[in-house]
Formats: sequence, C-alpha cells, structure tokens
Amino acid sequence: MRDIGIASGREPDVRRDESGRTVNLTFRGISDARSSVDRDTRIRIALAPAQAVRLWRLLGEHLSDAEKQNAETGGAS
Repeated sequence: MRDIGIASGREPDVRRDESGRTVNLTFRGISDARSSVDRDTRIRIALAPAQAVRLWRLLGEHLSDAEKQNAETGGAS
C-alpha cells in the first residue's frame, strides 16, 4: 500500500458523472514525498453515491459546532 500525504489550500473539485453512478472528488496540492522531483500532486477518488453520503456524515462527526455553523453561513475555513 502506498500512503500519500498531500497539503492543499485549494478547494476540492466535486463532480457527478452523467450516469449518476459515481461522485468524483479531486484534490490538488503538494505531495510530502521527498524523493519526487515534481511534488505537484492531484488525487482523484470516485465514490458510489452511498459512499459519498457516508463520507459526508463521517466528516461532519469531526467538525466542531462552530465550523459547521460557519459552513452553513458561507464563511471560509
């Protein structure tokens, strides 16, 4: 298994394919790999809708009430 660390201040890109069978997440940032000449990294993840729902719930469990409130009001961070 390869473990890739990525640091990113960019917003993730989220798209749903035309068939509606997958939700695609793309994260762009800088890889933590020391041996790589080109550390610019893009990670693409395709999830079934049920997995996307589960991810949404899991992420929500790890946010503070203030972070959730800020997201609902359209604030950054």
